[in-house]
Amino acid sequence: MVVRTEAIVLKSIPFRETSRLVTLYTLKLGKLTTVARGAQSRKNQFGSTLQVLSHVQAVIYTRPTRSIQVLTNCAHITVHPGISHDLKRLAIGQRICELVLALTEEGVDSPEIFHLVTRTLSALGNPATDAVLVQLYFQLHLAAALGFGPSFTRDEVERVDDSGGYLMLDTGTISREKDTGSLSLAASRGVLRAFAILYKADFDVILRMQLTEKQRRGLYTLVTRFMRYHVQDAYPERGEEVLSQILGLAPNEQ
Repeated sequence: MVVRTEAIVLKSIPFRETSRLVTLYTLKLGKLTTVARGAQSRKNQFGSTLQVLSHVQAVIYTRPTRSIQVLTNCAHITVHPGISHDLKRLAIGQRICELVLALTEEGVDSPEIFHLVTRTLSALGNPATDAVLVQLYFQLHLAAALGFGPSFTRDEVERVDDSGGYLMLDTGTISREKDTGSLSLAASRGVLRAFAILYKADFDVILRMQLTEKQRRGLYTLVTRFMRYHVQDAYPERGEEVLSQILGLAPNEQ
């Protein structure tokens, strides 16, 4: 069956002498491993479309009995020079791909995840946005798409006073008091409110958020620890270490 679908290139590596193995996250089929035959030859039809982070229109020849499908054609839909020309934004973009690779299943479609990735990359490519906030937004909403998003109410957030409060890692609830029966992470009122806004507010509102460096570091810790708690061994630790070093935001191990 021939499928035409939008896709994001998550991974692209050489395969044999002239081809490439390309992992895509597609709108219609979810994550797929494909082979692009002849993609490494001098005269090939793929050009730069197989670079990681590319948003493309792909033509894929699929068979249910094959683990690797055949990518027959690719054309750019969106190019993000604002990502490729900025080391921090490029590292964040690669981290987004790494998370999707690690946490999604092959052949399980999710338009929600696909549109989350494209929306996030579009914002990341805008040099006026806070790249760290964009990345943290992506992680929380990926958690929701995978079925373990935070669960808190507006009243819970508003009850947190200037002395701070706690994020319960197992449930994603926010509380003024520590729950001894739940693994929790302490944070300031400002950081917990930022966490709530990051998850609940419209994307345009999030892109206008202004945080101090201390709040940004605290928010980075909350989101990273929340994700790590829920996906356990599936969480790609090495990539997180590299990204946090590039950003200068290593999460606090509380």
